[in-house]
Amino acid sequence: MYVVLKDKYIKYSPLSITLLQLVQDRNYFYFHSIIFNPMKLKLLIITCLSVLFCHYSFGQEDNPGITYLKSGEYQKAIDYFNIALKTNSSNADMFNYRGYAKYKLKDYKGALEDYNKSIRIAPFDPEAYYNRGNVEHELHDELAAVADYDKCLSMKPDFGDAYNNRANEKVILKDSVGALLDYNSALELEPDSAKAYLGRGNLKFKMDDTRGSLVDYDKAISIDSTRPDYFYQRAIVRDSARLYKGSYNDYVKVLSFLPDLPDAYQGKADCELKMGSIKAALKDYTQAIGYSPKDGWAYLDRSYAEIQAKDYKGAIEDCNVASRLLPTDATPFVRRGDVKVAKGDYGAADEDYVKAIGVDGRCSEAYYKRGMEEIANKQYEFGCRDLKQAKTLGYKGLDNLISQNCSK
Repeated sequence: MYVVLKDKYIKYSPLSITLLQLVQDRNYFYFHSIIFNPMKLKLLIITCLSVLFCHYSFGQEDNPGITYLKSGEYQKAIDYFNIALKTNSSNADMFNYRGYAKYKLKDYKGALEDYNKSIRIAPFDPEAYYNRGNVEHELHDELAAVADYDKCLSMKPDFGDAYNNRANEKVILKDSVGALLDYNSALELEPDSAKAYLGRGNLKFKMDDTRGSLVDYDKAISIDSTRPDYFYQRAIVRDSARLYKGSYNDYVKVLSFLPDLPDAYQGKADCELKMGSIKAALKDYTQAIGYSPKDGWAYLDRSYAEIQAKDYKGAIEDCNVASRLLPTDATPFVRRGDVKVAKGDYGAADEDYVKAIGVDGRCSEAYYKRGMEEIANKQYEFGCRDLKQAKTLGYKGLDNLISQNCSK
């Protein structure tokens, strides 16, 4: 709120405004009585000046800290805000500004302290609660963040970003219905909010509404086509919907923004493999490994393509590297067993499935594949035992196989 004083606009803090209004709203006769009493008048003037000094800063927009804040020089901004707060430790705006600078520097605990101080001084500022909610999100205190967004929206119900951020917290808290309602509210208030469409698209995908999620991703990208993460997210959903060409195109777009992103090369290679382009897939898996040579899963992905290309030697080498990079994961041994099955070396494959179970006794895939090898070799007792164990551990679709091969 701005008040005209001697032809200059001066910004009052919310507390100053409240106190001034209380003075202005006093009973007329009470006020009329004190202006003719010199002592009472002097006391009133001193009180008002004290309020103005403590709760409100002249020309604070000219503070160099704000200039540095806008230019992204956050530590310099903090230095100037520190000076301002030494002069006036009751300036809510300065705590807010300093809290934001600390937030940008990822000093979330320091930011939280500043927002707490700002709210104690000016408890009716909705944006202070919004800012504190953002910090609480970074501190993984979702319930506190939701409470602050609630407070913010109770004072400023047309704040679309607050609905969007509250929706994000509700997603984490697994309140899908509440999150969906908040994303809808955010988009009603801000129909061009790309991030709200993205958030709602992510939520719909989790709720198995693949078609609805793709509609939202399309809308987000039509609003803002400069965000590689939007294309990346749509690529994942398109792949799950078996829209491999569209997914491939999205990964290509991501790489136009981020040409050294290994995950995008892996996703692109996955699509190429599913579309039958084994040679292109191998090239992209190799690119991914080049950018992330310590990623065991990249080697496993390439090994799968090498099996299809009948490059069994290369596949086994990649599985060996993966087993060293992922020492507590059974998958490299399972995949190496698959390579040996493809070669027709069933005994060696069985040894690898045994090793996989030794690494992770709850690896249902290893029990399933060992069981299938045992049944193929007519070792029904052992095979059925492994298939039943795989089912117990969560491997799906085994009922018919067990009923066909295993006696009751």
